[in-house]
Amino acid sequence: MITKLRQYISWWLLGFFTIILIVACDRSFNSLESDPTVLNNLESCRLVSHEMGKTEVCGQPQKVLALSPHILDIILALGVQPTGLAQNVSSQIQTYDNPPAQIPYLGRWVTTEPVGVGSRGTPSLERIKLLQPDLILGESFFQQNLYPLLTQIAPTLLFDDLNNPNEIQSWKQDIDGIAEALGREEQVEELLKTHDQQIAQARTALQPVLQTYPRVFVMSSNLGATYIASRPESAVSRLLQEIGFEIVRPSGFPERYVAISQEVIPQVETDLIIVTTVEDNVELNTEDSKPQATMREKWAQNPLLSSMPVFQQGRVFFVDYYLWNGVSRGPLSDQLILEALPDLLLPIVQ
Repeated sequence: MITKLRQYISWWLLGFFTIILIVACDRSFNSLESDPTVLNNLESCRLVSHEMGKTEVCGQPQKVLALSPHILDIILALGVQPTGLAQNVSSQIQTYDNPPAQIPYLGRWVTTEPVGVGSRGTPSLERIKLLQPDLILGESFFQQNLYPLLTQIAPTLLFDDLNNPNEIQSWKQDIDGIAEALGREEQVEELLKTHDQQIAQARTALQPVLQTYPRVFVMSSNLGATYIASRPESAVSRLLQEIGFEIVRPSGFPERYVAISQEVIPQVETDLIIVTTVEDNVELNTEDSKPQATMREKWAQNPLLSSMPVFQQGRVFFVDYYLWNGVSRGPLSDQLILEALPDLLLPIVQ
C-alpha cells in the first residue's frame, strides 16, 4: 500500500513539474515573440572582420564608443551618435555638452552629449567601463595594445585604413566593416554615391585650376619648422587625386610619408603647394586656433621660402592639419574639404 502511494505521488509530481516546464517554455517563447528587439538581436548576430580578427556583434548597438575622430566621422555619416569619444589629443572635457564648440569640425553633426574618455592613444579604461557601451570602435594603430582590456568591457573592433600599401589612406577601406558592426550596411552605398557626386562637382568647379596648375605638392609643418614632411597620403592629397590633380613628391623621396628639411621644398617641381599646419604644441590646436595664418607670415619672413616663385605668385596655401591632413578623415571631413577647395584655389585663375 505504501509502495503504491509513493508511486502515485512520484507520478503526480512528475506530471506537475512537466506542466510547469511546458507553461514556462511557452511563456518564454511568447515573450520573445512579443519583444521584436530581443528577437531581432538573436536573429541578427554576425561575425565582423577587423584588424584584430573577428568579433560577434548582435542587432544595432545603441551605446557606441568612438575611440578616434576618424571613427567618429564615419559613425556620424552612418547616422549613429556617439555615447562616448576619444579625441586625437588629451582632453579634460568630461562631457561634450557643446559639441560644435568642443569637437573640431565634426561637432556640428553631434546631437548628443557624449562622454569624453581622453585621447585616442591613452583612453581612460575606467571611464569607458563606467559608460557600459554596447560596442567599442577604434583604430589598431592607437589601441592595439589595449585591445585585450577593451574586449573585457564590450565587443571591440579596431580598424586600419592603411593596411593596404598599394592604396592611399581612405575611409572607404574600413567603412564596410564599421557599417556591418553598427547594422548600417544599407547606408554605405548612398555615402559612396554622394561622395562621387561631390568629387564630380569639385572637378567641374576646379577645371580652370586643373588645366593651368595640375601639379600639387602637399606637405605638413609645425610653426617652429621642427617637423616638416611630404604628405602624399593625406586626406587632401587623396581628394585632389580623385579630382584629377597630380600629387608630386620631392625627388629622391618616393615614400608615402617622409620627413624633409626646408632646403628640399624649393627643389620640388610643382605648380601649387598646400601646407597643412599644426601648432608646435598639438594640444593647443583647435578649429579656431588658425595656425595657418601664423605659418603664412613665417614663410613671408623666410628668405629661402619667400623667394620661391610659387610663393611670390600666391600659389602656396596654408590649411589646418586636423581636417586637411586626415586626423578626422571620413565622409563628413571630405565634404568639408571639397566645399572649401574652390574658394581656396579659384582666385589664382580669376
